[in-house]
Amino acid sequence: SPRTPVGAEECVRQGIFSSLAPANMRLRHGLVSERTAEPAYALLFDPQTSGGLLASVPAANADACVDALRAVGCQSATVIGTVEGAADPKGGGLVMCE
Repeated sequence: SPRTPVGAEECVRQGIFSSLAPANMRLRHGLVSERTAEPAYALLFDPQTSGGLLASVPAANADACVDALRAVGCQSATVIGTVEGAADPKGGGLVMCE
């Protein structure tokens, strides 16, 4: 399971969000995921946690990327999922993530 800042998921459960989170959450309608009900999902759209949180790396390079990040002090670096394919068969720029 993804690592989240201490107390962040509890804030989500209590409905506590930053002032900019609602504007960012409008983008969630373009994503397809079975995990949208999890408190950590909402944190993807919180501007306090999203800066620098995610990076897309080819699967073949993922382990080396995590190792390199950890080597320079980013001990919480981890692989959190994969891009499986287009949610819209015509393209559309949307992706389904696991």
